[in-house]
Amino acid sequence: MGDLASEKSRWIGVWKNTRGSILRIGDVLQDVVVGGSKTPHFRIGGTYQTAKGSVPGTEKFPVTGFVTDDQIAFTASFRYVDAGGAGDDDHSLTAWAGQILPVPEDPDKQKLQTLWHLSPSLKEGASESQHGWVIAWSGEDSFVKLSDDPDFTPPSDA
Repeated sequence: MGDLASEKSRWIGVWKNTRGSILRIGDVLQDVVVGGSKTPHFRIGGTYQTAKGSVPGTEKFPVTGFVTDDQIAFTASFRYVDAGGAGDDDHSLTAWAGQILPVPEDPDKQKLQTLWHLSPSLKEGASESQHGWVIAWSGEDSFVKLSDDPDFTPPSDA
């Protein structure tokens, strides 16, 4: 298992997926559970800018999760309006899990392959009979690391 410095080096930066969404990992923190085995756990924090959906691509949503060596699990909260405001019943949570895989054609490139689940909100009064079985959508996502700088602004064609 990696140490804090290697986890920061591997994960902090800007990642872009094949759909054009941007994941920014701004920090990696070490947690040790009191009363546990004293094994370090590495928590990430950052933001996600989605290129999909009805929100502007410049809107940043909070991200939190964990990393261990080349593995990651993180979640984003896609709430775009204040609680109780118009449209507050239209938000979602998404979770990704995956790992960095080798890129044979470019060994210097980091490619993150993930699976995701998106859980949408149901409108007030919605029921399974109205919407079918709507608990989550699932898919896969591939990200490439564009920069080790979490403040990096990717060019529009990157």
